[in-house]
Amino acid sequence: MSKHRLAALLALVIGLLTIVEGGIVLLGLETKPYPVLPWLLRYNVAMGFVSLAAGLGLWREQGWAGTLSRMVLACHGLVLLMLLVMHLLGMTVAVNSIMAMLFRTAIWTGINFMIRRKAT
Repeated sequence: MSKHRLAALLALVIGLLTIVEGGIVLLGLETKPYPVLPWLLRYNVAMGFVSLAAGLGLWREQGWAGTLSRMVLACHGLVLLMLLVMHLLGMTVAVNSIMAMLFRTAIWTGINFMIRRKAT
């Protein structure tokens, strides 16, 4: 399997898992034993759908998919930074939320590393 296809599969899997996990909480089917930030929950579910689009684009080797993947990484990185700052300022942020965003950011860093093009 090519690196590009592996990156696509990772994007699809993380997108689907994010939609399912966030959707269950959004629909009230499960509650978490830690504080949930409503804006972060909505962001995660929305980005789950964006991840599916990026994954499908990567699988089909669409030119726009690389740009979308970089945008997903940038958004996750920014949200991770926001969560860390909120935590350092003593605001209510679950460590689980920080760790989950760190995981997503790491996965998308890997995806972007796998799909990078060599300079000519």
